[in-house]
Amino acid sequence: MKFKSCNIEPCSKQKKDFRDEQCAVFDGKHFNINGLPPNVRWIPKYSGILMKDRCKLFCRVAGNTAYYQLRDRVIDGTPCGPDTNDICVQGLCRQAGCDHVLGSKARRDKCGVCGGDNSSCKTVAGTFNTVHYGYNTVIRIPAGATNIDIRQHSYSGKPEDDNYLALSSSEGFILNGDYVVSMFKKEIKVGNAVIEYSGSDTPIERINSTYRIDQEIVLQVLSVGNLYNPDVRYTFNIPIEDKPQQFYWNIYGPWQPCSKLCQGERKRKPVCTRESDQLMVSDQRCDRIPQPDPVTELCNTNCELRWHVARKSECTAQCGVGYQTLDISCTKYSKLEGKIEKYDDRYCSGIPKPSSREKCSAECSTGGWRYSAWTECSKSCGSGTKRRRAVCMNTFNDVLEDSKCSQQEKVTVQRCNELSCPQWKTGDWSECLVTCGKGHKHRQIWCQFGGDQINDRLCNPETKPDSMQACQQQECAAWQCTATCGQGYQMRAVKCVVGAYVSVVDDNECNAATKPTDTQDCEIAPCRLHPSNPETKQSSHRTQWRFGSWTPCSTTCGKGTRMRYVSCRDDQGSVADEAACFHLPKPSATEACTVTPCGQWKAAEWTSCSVTCGQGKVTRQVVCIDYSDQIVDKSECDAEDIPATEQDCSMPSCQQINPDYNRPIYPFPYPDYRQKNNQGGNLNRNQGRAHVLGGNQWRTGPWGACSSTCAGGFQRRVVVCQDENGYTASNCDVRTKPDEQRSCESGPCPQWAYGSWGECTKPCGGGTRTRLVVCQHPNGERFTDLSCEILDKPPDREQCNMQDCSQDAAWNTGPWSSVRT
Repeated sequence: MKFKSCNIEPCSKQKKDFRDEQCAVFDGKHFNINGLPPNVRWIPKYSGILMKDRCKLFCRVAGNTAYYQLRDRVIDGTPCGPDTNDICVQGLCRQAGCDHVLGSKARRDKCGVCGGDNSSCKTVAGTFNTVHYGYNTVIRIPAGATNIDIRQHSYSGKPEDDNYLALSSSEGFILNGDYVVSMFKKEIKVGNAVIEYSGSDTPIERINSTYRIDQEIVLQVLSVGNLYNPDVRYTFNIPIEDKPQQFYWNIYGPWQPCSKLCQGERKRKPVCTRESDQLMVSDQRCDRIPQPDPVTELCNTNCELRWHVARKSECTAQCGVGYQTLDISCTKYSKLEGKIEKYDDRYCSGIPKPSSREKCSAECSTGGWRYSAWTECSKSCGSGTKRRRAVCMNTFNDVLEDSKCSQQEKVTVQRCNELSCPQWKTGDWSECLVTCGKGHKHRQIWCQFGGDQINDRLCNPETKPDSMQACQQQECAAWQCTATCGQGYQMRAVKCVVGAYVSVVDDNECNAATKPTDTQDCEIAPCRLHPSNPETKQSSHRTQWRFGSWTPCSTTCGKGTRMRYVSCRDDQGSVADEAACFHLPKPSATEACTVTPCGQWKAAEWTSCSVTCGQGKVTRQVVCIDYSDQIVDKSECDAEDIPATEQDCSMPSCQQINPDYNRPIYPFPYPDYRQKNNQGGNLNRNQGRAHVLGGNQWRTGPWGACSSTCAGGFQRRVVVCQDENGYTASNCDVRTKPDEQRSCESGPCPQWAYGSWGECTKPCGGGTRTRLVVCQHPNGERFTDLSCEILDKPPDREQCNMQDCSQDAAWNTGPWSSVRT
């Protein structure tokens, strides 16, 4: 809902206040409240009302302190209070200016002029400290005065001072007359102005008003009791008498907006100007001077507005006469650029708009196709098709033979979802994990869409390629079983050989991970049983655990498991029941194995320190990525090597800064400190008062922290101008103003330093080597990586010895040794 102000002209001075009128409606109504007379009179209640309740109608019984809420809300347009320009709308207090317009920010200047520039008045200030018993006239405040501020400072610093402020007018006392003093805060209405009084029960008694008073009032001080000297300080503004021809309309003010989007006219706004110094002032100063005709010129002449037909609908009749609708919009045509821009239709309101409907026709000699709705696409990606049924019909909706309609116009199949589907991508096969016999090789499989790796669930699982494949190497050396019957084990010699002549070399020359097994179990036909003494057989057999070689790790990266065959053997080498080996510790048949991690940790940049001074924290995000820099689950990385995500940070030490620079600065706990422990004798009037040098002066705050922790920066402080009483002023000598900013030097910044590369992990076939990279000061002091530019950090790891290993070295098996059975 939107609201707009109306009837914003000021009411006549004789007219009753709007809230007064709403309370007066209830005059003579006592609502059966005990103690209220039949002729009760209701007046507005302002003081003591909560801010949220200012738009409710609270009325007070005239001559009494009792007040009641007579309506849930006041009438729209009622001021929220006597001390504000804001207006009540729908029961809520909404912002308004002194011009009574909702949403306006217009304010009265110190002269009481709405939207004024403070040029129509001057300030009158003074003090009064003469004592005579009774009422003493301080000053006459003339009609038209604004921003009245009167203060009486207690001699003792306590409310009981025996000096009290009073006000009178031509009709008699309006405050604290007839030797009766009000102790509590109250508001006094003088014409259309509201004057606030603090009450006498305070060390600083105050009268103030921001309104323009429309009658003369007399400021007096009532002195009684011990006749201490009063300390009255007053200030107010009074109008300056205008001189003839002091202001005039300057026709060369700022240009106002063009009247039209194209082919319009703009005007210069006349501004009220003071003749003496050519200063722009409020238009109210030129109210009585006829405003001259404005200076005008053509504007926006390089374009024109047109109605543009964007598109036409299909004809309503497939044959014969029909009609079609036109999409017509207002456009701006630029003559220089030849561009057409669309605008709201209201900009073309002055141009006749073409009809949005026109006739159309088609021949009726043949029929036309009528279609059903399209089916869903046969595929969600990878180019599918959608279909619809077509029926040949004439204009009377009679079904015709298909030959009556044009076959070239018949469209029943259409391609759809031509975007390519996610596809499985494969890496290169690894080498066979064995050098002889049957083994396996592996490769990585991932789901890819475009150039990005995505979740495997988005690819077709039925078409996923194999990640493992069997491989056949040359036949291994022959095995020879240790038993002639039953179960046994067999061994073979495995040597590392090189060259065509199969020269045996040290095992370090071959890859230990591809070394074939040299022992395994074997079983031949069951042995024939011979009767024997069980006790003798049992006692003569000696058993032991035997185990084979470990299988390759179950994973090609990360953590996995590997296995081996473990069996209990008797002294003949045959497989015995495991219970026969119970007295011996059984070797493990499985164990965990770790290949290189599948992923690696990647740390983002550190955040800024959590505090601007003192000790704080910096944090960063750490994610696990695969070989193609795609984020994967954290389980794919080694949890023991995860980089830190949080660490301490130190900023410059904190300093206590007092932000209240605009208050007076006193050397004592309160402005008018009085000596309170002097219990006798004459009290020195000037003892304990703040001594302030005459004239305005600059005051400075403490220097702030340096903007940079190294390589130089700057620091700021607050510099304010104050008068002799410590209040904010504006006319200090600019030439003597202290600096608000200065440079600061925090020493050189730390830099990246690195050592020499270490040895490569492999002599060939692609290894890695590392070096130490640290962030340190030129003096050698180390810092966290956050203290240096993280994007410029030199690499601490690189690949090395990328050349292929010699294919001449390979494992070769010798003949089996003979074993006694």
